[in-house]
Amino acid sequence: MESTSQPVCKRVLKCGISLFVFLLSETRKALARALGQIPEGKCVVLYYHSVPASEQRSFARQLDIVLGCARPIRTDDDLTPASRTDRVAITFDDGFENFLTQALPELEKRNIPATVFVIADGMNREFGSPTHAEKLLSLEQVRSLPPSLVTIGSHTVSHPLLTQLEESEAHREIQDSRTKLEAMLDRDVTQFSFPFGGFNEKLVQICRESGYERVYTTLPAFAFEQKDEFVVGRVRVDPTDWPLEFRLKLAGAYRWLPAIFSWKRKVAAMASRSMTRPLRPSTARSMIR
Repeated sequence: MESTSQPVCKRVLKCGISLFVFLLSETRKALARALGQIPEGKCVVLYYHSVPASEQRSFARQLDIVLGCARPIRTDDDLTPASRTDRVAITFDDGFENFLTQALPELEKRNIPATVFVIADGMNREFGSPTHAEKLLSLEQVRSLPPSLVTIGSHTVSHPLLTQLEESEAHREIQDSRTKLEAMLDRDVTQFSFPFGGFNEKLVQICRESGYERVYTTLPAFAFEQKDEFVVGRVRVDPTDWPLEFRLKLAGAYRWLPAIFSWKRKVAAMASRSMTRPLRPSTARSMIR
């Protein structure tokens, strides 16, 4: 589970940039309508982790915002990119017990579907940081989730950072989690979520070979814009998000973040190469003086 805490100043900065992105998008839509064009609807996949009892009311208010802004959809539907209506899919990583006790009642009241990505060997265990661990759903509780509203996806066998594993071990985590879940639940498990958002092209290929139909990252992006989209971006949300912050995430206005992440990785790689590059003799002599 990822940490939900970040400095307020960082949240404000992200919110401010996202507000600019949102206003720019709305201006383009207004211009398109003025020219007689009908903008295509967008789809955003949101992902939660935990919904504690103290945050249930905030979560419920967010669901009301969702219903007022977009049409909720299932992630296991045959989703095509062409649509004039904005859509939203709601997912939960890890499978905390409070999904059943706090989140599901609110989803059922509004008939909003959700996908829960479950850790195959984590059921009925404590999960989280040493100072803030929460109980995961038991096998019996996962079995009790209504298939008409809740789709079960895989979140590996033990929730490792897959990019740090040997290929054979990563393959086991990805393939065996699906096999175990299908055997335990007697349900098809065709979707996968990368723990900690860590993935690369090789891991995506392993997911294809393991029979998954769709995999999910933690990179904010519009979803299902391509036919048969396999790698789907998602936007992190929490019940404690500010109302404006949540609305901007729901609108896909945080989609600028992956470009920043990519730029930071390139800068870090360049800095690393420059530090490991051997000095030319003339440069070394000048540094000694």
